[in-house]
Amino acid sequence: MRRTDTPVPLPLVFAHANGFPGQSYRNFLSPLAVRFDLQPLDRLGHHPDFPVGHNWLALRDELLEHLARFDTPVIGVGHSMGGVLMAMAAERIPARFHCVVMLDPPLMLGFDALAMKAAKRLGFVDQLTPAGRTLGRRDNWPDRQAMRNYLRRRGLFRRFTDQALDDYVDGGSRELDDGRVVLLYDPDIEVAVFRHLPDHLDDLPNRVHVPLGVLAGSESDVLTARRRRRLRRRGVRLAKVPGGHMFPMEQPEATRQALLLMLDTLLEVP
Repeated sequence: MRRTDTPVPLPLVFAHANGFPGQSYRNFLSPLAVRFDLQPLDRLGHHPDFPVGHNWLALRDELLEHLARFDTPVIGVGHSMGGVLMAMAAERIPARFHCVVMLDPPLMLGFDALAMKAAKRLGFVDQLTPAGRTLGRRDNWPDRQAMRNYLRRRGLFRRFTDQALDDYVDGGSRELDDGRVVLLYDPDIEVAVFRHLPDHLDDLPNRVHVPLGVLAGSESDVLTARRRRRLRRRGVRLAKVPGGHMFPMEQPEATRQALLLMLDTLLEVP
């Protein structure tokens, strides 16, 4: 019998957005397991050895510790916060990566970086980031159906597919003994992450020496048209996906297709 060797799939490590545990992306990510060794991270920022701090440097180190478990370089993909952390980790230790794709990253370049520095120094960072809106957010419900009904009316979740909303409710909460459900992602940590949004990454695209790409929501209020133009001027490969900042949950199929096209391009880059 002739022996045939089956190629070992490349590991694809996915880093989530602030407030959204890795299991929240199940509907978007699961089909990618046909091609990749899929490794979604759980809850960055919750490990006591890596408390959230200045410019997300500890979160970057938490991610790098996780990547050290792999014997080979990985494909790094991340949404929002997770995308920025992947690029920061690739800048720190490029040998860990084949390539990095950021999904709608809050990457502060140029004037945005200066404004973030000023906001932190002068004490109005909660007005410049979502931290102020996150303070005091609801974190428990009588049951998962009540949680689902509540979130469906909220602006951030209104355009989620039904499957994506179910993924967030199931993967982003835990049930207590009395039947109530509470968020898995600590709201205080979520606020801290927003307050420490990095302000030192103006030249990051030039410092990342692995193939780098960005997928941007066509209606995103984070990666706006002005910020997309700035990334392109820095030489970053960029493609648009329908939807807002949460497009992986709003347009999972379109996001997967755009991601696969981007990865095909980046993995061919010498």
